[in-house]
Amino acid sequence: MQWVLNAIIRYKNFLLFLFLFNLGLFISGTQSSYHNSQIAKSSLVISGFIHQPFRQLNSYFDLADENKRLVEENNALKNRELVRSYQTGVLPRRNRNSGSSQYWSKSAKIIRNSFTQSRNILLIDKGSNDSIDREMGVIGPKGIIGIVNQTSGNYASVLSILYRDLKINAKFIKSNVFGSLFWQGDNPNEMQLSDIVSINVVEIGDTLVTGGMSSYFPEGIPIGKVKSFELLENGGYYDISVSLFNNMTDLEYVYVIGNKDRGEIIELLEREP
Repeated sequence: MQWVLNAIIRYKNFLLFLFLFNLGLFISGTQSSYHNSQIAKSSLVISGFIHQPFRQLNSYFDLADENKRLVEENNALKNRELVRSYQTGVLPRRNRNSGSSQYWSKSAKIIRNSFTQSRNILLIDKGSNDSIDREMGVIGPKGIIGIVNQTSGNYASVLSILYRDLKINAKFIKSNVFGSLFWQGDNPNEMQLSDIVSINVVEIGDTLVTGGMSSYFPEGIPIGKVKSFELLENGGYYDISVSLFNNMTDLEYVYVIGNKDRGEIIELLEREP
């Protein structure tokens, strides 16, 4: 207690100054609207200066929750987009008077992303407990990512489109000409398109989307744009390089696309003629 008294005696002049200064501010603020306004502005500046670092620190620690919220919001928008496309006839419909889509989406986080091998596989944090099943399509914020390969209760492996044995049905958005999209094992952000007959007009910058001729992806999911093309030696088909919209080396969140009619489609295709 003695050290407190010693400190007060030592700094008595400074403490007296602070007391009188604050008393003067209080009296000025109560007696004059101008001074009251200036004091309020000064207090606001000081308060903002003091609290800003704490707000920034809290924002930093809240980034994970904010990212999760944004992913959930994007997933809701994906579902809404699928329903709207379904209602307007962009996607195939079982009943045009129905208000629901045969497709749905669920967000997931990538735990492991492989893109340097010839057959790349991703791992996501959603599985059969989240209604994820084999052969469901997986897309990113800008386009296709891959196809679900195996599932456990809480996880799933995904065959990346950067998997040399995988082929994706694709079409030109301007002409509805279909081809097969595959990866040659080189550039992780570039794929090849085959089976495009030379009588079709191809231009650099043409946009490619999913063709919808499988149960993996709905029709119209973005893929990429034509980067370059040339006629093969036999002259009958193009060899086309496609620049992907998604950056396959920098993925964090994806959306798994479910098809309510998938079982029915597979059963029909597997029937003997």
